[in-house]
Amino acid sequence: MEYLKTIELVLREARTRALDAVRGKDAFKVVGRNRSGDKTFLLDRLAEEAVVKALSQRLKRFTLLSEEAGILEVGGGGGIVAVLDPLDGSTNASRGFPFYSISLALAEGSRLSDVVAAGVVDVPRGDVYLAARGGGSRLNGRPIKVSDVKRLKDSVLGADVNVKGRAFGYLAKISPVLEEAYSVRFMGSNALGLCMVASGVYDAFVDFRGLLRVVDSAAGMLIVEEAGGVVLDQAGRRPDPKLEPGSRVSLVAASTMELASEIISLFRPKG
Repeated sequence: MEYLKTIELVLREARTRALDAVRGKDAFKVVGRNRSGDKTFLLDRLAEEAVVKALSQRLKRFTLLSEEAGILEVGGGGGIVAVLDPLDGSTNASRGFPFYSISLALAEGSRLSDVVAAGVVDVPRGDVYLAARGGGSRLNGRPIKVSDVKRLKDSVLGADVNVKGRAFGYLAKISPVLEEAYSVRFMGSNALGLCMVASGVYDAFVDFRGLLRVVDSAAGMLIVEEAGGVVLDQAGRRPDPKLEPGSRVSLVAASTMELASEIISLFRPKG
């Protein structure tokens, strides 16, 4: 699909710009705050600018939904909606922890279910995850599949437990899931966490905080599903919010329906 070639080229160009910026002394200078109130580093802004420039050269006109810029009409807007997180894992990058990514999805409509192609680049390592609707998922050009794990007690689980005081009681609610899992990881980039599920490194990734932005998850969700996994919300449905600033999702991405269902059942309040 032509979209995948576009996404890969754009992500690789943006990665180069991001790596160059990381080496600069002002990369982590705070230049503002995004629409969620989080700090915007110069690195975030430079990565976003690199994606917009590279996309503009290939798509000519599109609507950008970005973590930093909100909605931006490029070339008059309309047509494809590009859903971008220019740097997922900014804190990791600022501390020298090598786990952060750039995430880009292309949608032919206004909802998450309209995403038709997606990519995530692991900035420090250069790994590129790609997926097209109905075309499977790939890592550096090679097909990838989820694991076949069905039970939580056998699973390696990724989980976002970073609440920042905005999800009161969340740790108590999620603790039965964390305690039942064989092993738990959280590395600080949700987009890469979803890709870990797609490639079988994680068996599941869970974020039921209600804080996960659609720009963080749009690409990763398609990559999981095209690798044979499932993505569900707390009610057992596929999340499908509008592609707009402020849209958030709660999700579990899992290798199997059995594993996803067990996680949802343990999280639900008893009584």
